[in-house]
Amino acid sequence: MKISEVMTSPAITIGPSMPFSDIVDTLLHNDVSGLPVVDESGALLGVVTEADLMSNEAYGPARRRPLALIGAYLSGHDPQWVRKAAGLTARELMTAAPMTASPDETVVSAAQRMLLSHRKRMPVVQDGRVVGIVTRHDLLKPFHRTDDDLATEVSERFTSPLQSPEHHHARVSVAGGVVTLDGEADTPMDVALLAAVASKVEGVVAVENHLRALHADPKL
Repeated sequence: MKISEVMTSPAITIGPSMPFSDIVDTLLHNDVSGLPVVDESGALLGVVTEADLMSNEAYGPARRRPLALIGAYLSGHDPQWVRKAAGLTARELMTAAPMTASPDETVVSAAQRMLLSHRKRMPVVQDGRVVGIVTRHDLLKPFHRTDDDLATEVSERFTSPLQSPEHHHARVSVAGGVVTLDGEADTPMDVALLAAVASKVEGVVAVENHLRALHADPKL
């Protein structure tokens, strides 16, 4: 499954000059946790998230003594919360050059990158312009299928000569997204192939393979 199939499109975007209070209103009104910041042509400049806005509440100048702020800079760092706490516009608050996804990227690839980088969302960019946004919630959509639906699709793939071995007697049952295979197949190679076919169905959480091979694999 591709990102284009699960992303939210068009994405809700904001301009770099949008003030703090309007960003808050846009986030709350649309019930989202992050907004891509784009220029007049739709090119991505950065992303503003709830965390960026909360830095003002947590670390705004009124809540930090001047000496503490000076100390943070003198320590050799440019603490993100110090800079963003003073931000008044989207450009000042945003994270520039954020990680992005392509509409043609697979859901699996995007999920791996988001988990490894601890991202909750990624703008989807095509030809330099934002065409959507994908979140962790979106990446769970392929798993939002009933057990009966999954069992039907696995069974249909097992009857397709283009996807599965021609001779087998596999029985399919699904509970909680976990596919259980029982019955017989001709060879261990066929047993493994049937399990692989089942695992490729979108929404399958795992495969419990109890198929029995009737014959040994042919010698090459």
